[in-house]
Amino acid sequence: MQEFDNIIELTDFEGCAGKINVSIFKTGARSWVPYFVYLPPNWSPNETYPLVLFLHGQGGDEGTFNKYVQAEQLNEWITNGDIEPLVIAGIRGDNDRDNVQWFAEENESLLVKEQGGEFIQFCQNSFHAGDHGKQISIEGHSRGAAGAIHYYLKYPGLFSSIVGMGYVSDYTLEDNFFLGRKNLEALKRESTWLKLEIGTEDSFVRNKNRRACFEMHQFLKENSIEHSFEILHGVEHGFDTYWNYYSDEEMLNGLAHLKFHERSRKRNCR
Repeated sequence: MQEFDNIIELTDFEGCAGKINVSIFKTGARSWVPYFVYLPPNWSPNETYPLVLFLHGQGGDEGTFNKYVQAEQLNEWITNGDIEPLVIAGIRGDNDRDNVQWFAEENESLLVKEQGGEFIQFCQNSFHAGDHGKQISIEGHSRGAAGAIHYYLKYPGLFSSIVGMGYVSDYTLEDNFFLGRKNLEALKRESTWLKLEIGTEDSFVRNKNRRACFEMHQFLKENSIEHSFEILHGVEHGFDTYWNYYSDEEMLNGLAHLKFHERSRKRNCR
């Protein structure tokens, strides 16, 4: 654990309500894994909460979300009734931040119940989040979007909803198309809510002709798999530009995402 000496292992979360905290937990798949968690105001171990998983991009880690999203912003949305209380959490995808692959076997064993789901179980036990029906959603950015789409296609219906921001990982397309064809009927039957977003100023698209988001949209459309695809004017590749984008309805995109996940959960509860 020497590598993580600057990260404190939290065991008591009662003082963490309304904050974004960074900590570490022990796993069988990857030994010690750093993570972040946002707990809503008035969080209580006697209540249960929906869970949104955040998958960071290449070069990111457990601090990426907190770098661009303020707990006070989330607290205000919950206090004002814009969204229901929820828990947002995510792990560091790899200690080598340039080689992070969310679809690696070790990460699947942390994030997928069928593979053990060590981080999911940790969130359920520690934060009382994501343990009732389809109460788990995924937000992914860049390589995190590639991971989110991988989980959407490989495990139809496992997650309540998926948002993929800045999916430019063209090297994942062949495998994702294979998973989509293999699970086509299940994907149609489960109809998990999926939202894909790409910015008009994304440097990977403009300068390197990365087409993953567009090709995935076309694949889903041709195979009649329900999803939404949005091109965001002026948005660059960074996660912050996606989160802080204002829609035509003058709503911050981060809030729109959380509302999207909430609508999907409520639909699943009908």
